[in-house]
Amino acid sequence: MSLSLPHVAIVILNWNREADTLECLESLARIDYPSFSVIVVDNGSTDGSPDAIERWGRENLPLTLIRNAENRGFVRGSNQGMRHALSKDADYVFLLNNDTVVEPDVLANLVRAAERSSDIGMAGPKIYKYGEERVLDSAGTRTIPWLAQGFLLGHGEEDRGQFDSSTEMPYITGTALLVKRAVLEKVGLMDEDYFCYFDDFDWGMKVREAGYRLLLEPKAVVHHKGSRTAGFNSPFYMRHMIRSRILFARKHVPLPQFLFAFLPYLFLYRYLRSAAILVIRRRWGHLGALHRGIWEGFATPITSNTR
Repeated sequence: MSLSLPHVAIVILNWNREADTLECLESLARIDYPSFSVIVVDNGSTDGSPDAIERWGRENLPLTLIRNAENRGFVRGSNQGMRHALSKDADYVFLLNNDTVVEPDVLANLVRAAERSSDIGMAGPKIYKYGEERVLDSAGTRTIPWLAQGFLLGHGEEDRGQFDSSTEMPYITGTALLVKRAVLEKVGLMDEDYFCYFDDFDWGMKVREAGYRLLLEPKAVVHHKGSRTAGFNSPFYMRHMIRSRILFARKHVPLPQFLFAFLPYLFLYRYLRSAAILVIRRRWGHLGALHRGIWEGFATPITSNTR
């Protein structure tokens, strides 16, 4: 550990994705930042990947492997890893999806950006689509909070330098997110009412409300494969995406906007449109997941921040 640089604990979740996680770890072994450690939280994998990860750590880069007996979800698993990082006196946590590959200077650039000012609470990299040269997965975010809607800036665009300025963002995508210890101690960890999705949007809002700025640092680069664990438009995705959207709106959207903007949007666009498509395509499992997600979104009790 370097005594002159902030120490960064990298937290990664694994759930039955041995190949992706090992490729991610291989990229971490090439990081040129001298003061970091790796924590892998396994969410009850049954494919033998925890043993493979542990073996890789012995042979390549020392790491801490936390084994869970069940899938605790992205949020609870990530919080578990972050609590371990705080117990080991980390100055920063770098929350990283296991379906990513990082550039060697990613931590150096993110830490440099975050250290510019004490009011910078989070920093995120420019993210490319894995295997597609110069095609963006995201270059920051924008939001319409009263519709509980977040957007990835630049998604699918060719990178022509249009996002090369360090810019403040409403939230940092949880794909790759650097957060200061002071933020974790003041604001708390991610909200465990969410199983996955919208947790980063929710967290970003709370961090900004606490007086911190969130930055995109385009010199830092990550390559992202994209939803390898859940699968876009799978029943799991449909259930948890709409569940989390409703939870977010219940927590953050003022009542008049909730009643007269969010609910019509939810019913007409997020439910009726989706349900019609699923019926036409006879995707009954997806339709059931959509209904379950809506019910859970309204039925789940709202709790406070997680510490």
